[in-house]
Amino acid sequence: MSAQPECVARVADVSHRYRKIRALHEVTLDIPAGCRVGLIGPDGVGKSSLLALISGARRLQTGTVEVFGGDMRRAGYRNQISPRIAYMPQGLGRNLYATLSVFDNVDYFGRLFGQGRAERTRHIDELLRSTGLAPFRDRQAAKLSGGMKQKLGLCCALIHDPDLLILDEPTTGVDPLSRRQFWELIDRLHARREGMSVIVATAYMEEAERFDWLVAMNAGEVLATGSPVDLKAHTGEATLDDAFIALLPEAQRAGHRAVTVPPRRAEPGSAPAIQAEGLTMRFGDFTAVDSVSFRIERGEIFGFLGSNGCGKTTTMKMLTGLLPPSAGSASLVGNPIEAHDLATRKRVGYMTQAFSLYSELTVRQTLVLHARLFHLPAEEVMPRVHELIERFDLGGYTDTLAAAL
Repeated sequence: MSAQPECVARVADVSHRYRKIRALHEVTLDIPAGCRVGLIGPDGVGKSSLLALISGARRLQTGTVEVFGGDMRRAGYRNQISPRIAYMPQGLGRNLYATLSVFDNVDYFGRLFGQGRAERTRHIDELLRSTGLAPFRDRQAAKLSGGMKQKLGLCCALIHDPDLLILDEPTTGVDPLSRRQFWELIDRLHARREGMSVIVATAYMEEAERFDWLVAMNAGEVLATGSPVDLKAHTGEATLDDAFIALLPEAQRAGHRAVTVPPRRAEPGSAPAIQAEGLTMRFGDFTAVDSVSFRIERGEIFGFLGSNGCGKTTTMKMLTGLLPPSAGSASLVGNPIEAHDLATRKRVGYMTQAFSLYSELTVRQTLVLHARLFHLPAEEVMPRVHELIERFDLGGYTDTLAAAL
């Protein structure tokens, strides 16, 4: 692996647990300064926990973390360097105030860091212009698309010109075009702010290709570090996806299989699963969905493809009976879909874009609740819960609160 430059953060023998869950295990790591660093790996490997410890957002349990040469265990030191760090947590708009406008969100963060009115105005104008948010400065954050929320969150994180920018999976749930624009913006900011360090957690390997230095993580441990070229050369693989798999322990590599979708078996003469005719949804003067018609056959995997804010979620809400259309109609297996019709709701499983679980319930309690909401017979509830826990590999998390996942 290549030699490392001066470090912005040093991590030594850090372990971290959430009750019975081991998030990090004896992690030792020197993170180079002044470059774009990526933490790569699937969900649940410890990326978010490590970023929270480096940012000072989470209290250290064991080991040491040094940022800019100082001990993050010391509250006085954390308070001293906090203006030099910007931390954007995981989740669409998690660092935003939904009822505030685009301008007011960024202005509020500028006030938090003690900036005067003239300084805030100059920074806000520059940030909104560079992110393409200037035409939406008066729009409520709650009414922004996912990609726009992430851009606004970045503006709030950058308002005070930090020396260390920490981004936790900033493009999860963001469409490909907005993702590309997001990273082009980060590259421009990094080029303009000489010496600024950027640490990013991502599960997207095509994003990781553009970073200067990578940390491959699995099961709370560091598998390897180095540039994308280093990791591919070290494993002899042509892509980062294959390189990461090659770095995994043998037991996990042996279980890897390429994803294949078998051909769908047509059912001649059967009614379509869903049929939409002229579906339209208006919110005041704004038309979110305009005369959309389509047919989804039984057993078909049907995808809505498009940028954030183009009407995908609104269409899904009309198809699941959560939102009455302004015009048009839809049917589920030949039966009209009526908004708020519980008979329709029982036949549809709907997973929303935003986090929709009760944070104070455990994994097991959440599954039991949904089983009861959908009126499963009492004798079938626990067998079904156990089946799903096993199928989705949640056995180690059954008593973990949803908020801690």
